[in-house]
Amino acid sequence: MSEINPIGQPNNAALAKVAARRSAASQEQAAAASPRSGDKVELSTKARLLDQLSRLPEVRTDLIEQVRSEIDAETYETPERLEATLDALLEELS
Repeated sequence: MSEINPIGQPNNAALAKVAARRSAASQEQAAAASPRSGDKVELSTKARLLDQLSRLPEVRTDLIEQVRSEIDAETYETPERLEATLDALLEELS
């Protein structure tokens, strides 16, 4: 049978094919846009550590160098050093 119909008479079979193609295309687009329920992301331990490192505050190298030189020059006072000095002084005075 010919798919050409006289003017004014719709070709129902052809219209049904076009509608089915459009419906299939829109369903494919909807499936591509929606997230897949089976997908998941797992971060390795290394990736988690790198993330934590990136969140750390910037290192103040100037302060670190200052403290190191004070320690080397034995001018850096810590509570432990002060306590040891006081203990030594008290022993001398006793």
